[in-house]
Amino acid sequence: MNVVLLHGSAHVNGDTDQLADAFLDGLGGLTEHTVTRFRPSEMTIAHCRACMRCSQGAGCVIDDDMQAVYPAFRTAEIVVLATPMFWGYMTSQLKTLFDRLEAVVSAAYFGHKDFVLLVGYRHYYGSIVEWLDRIATGFGSQSHAILCRTYDPETGQDVPIASTPARLDEARELGRRLAGSA
Repeated sequence: MNVVLLHGSAHVNGDTDQLADAFLDGLGGLTEHTVTRFRPSEMTIAHCRACMRCSQGAGCVIDDDMQAVYPAFRTAEIVVLATPMFWGYMTSQLKTLFDRLEAVVSAAYFGHKDFVLLVGYRHYYGSIVEWLDRIATGFGSQSHAILCRTYDPETGQDVPIASTPARLDEARELGRRLAGSA
C-alpha cells in the first residue's frame, strides 16, 4: 500500500511520531508498504493566496515543496496525520499544507482512502476529529482516530505518550486492521 505520513510536530521522535511509529509497526512496517513522509515544519510551503487559479484546472500556481506532496497524496491509499493539538486544532504548519490541498480537492485526491488521525492533546480534540470526519464522509473515504491525552489535569503534569501503552497498542491494532483490509 501507498501511505503518506504527515508529521504535524516539529519534534522529531516526539509524542505524535511515536504514535505514528506504532501505527506503521502494526501496518507491517516499512518493508511491506511505501511510506512517504512529509514534515511541514522542515518544508517551504507558502500560504494559499486564494487566487483561485486552481479552479481553472491548472493546479496550484505556487512553486514550492507542495509540488512533491500533491502526487504522493493522490496515490496514497492511507493518509496519516500525526499531530499535537495547538489551541484546539492541528499545528499551523500542517494546517498550511492542508490549505494548499485546496488546489486539488476532488475525489481523485480524497476519495476512497483511509485517513488516520493520530493526536496528542492536552484539553480538547473534537474540532480536528469533526473536520476529518466531514472530509472523509464527503469523499467516500474512512476516517480513524487515535486520541492520546498528554496532560494530567489532576497533577498538572505532562504525560509522555511512551507512558500510555494502551494508546500505542491501539495505534498498532489500527495498523493491523487496515493492513488486513487491503
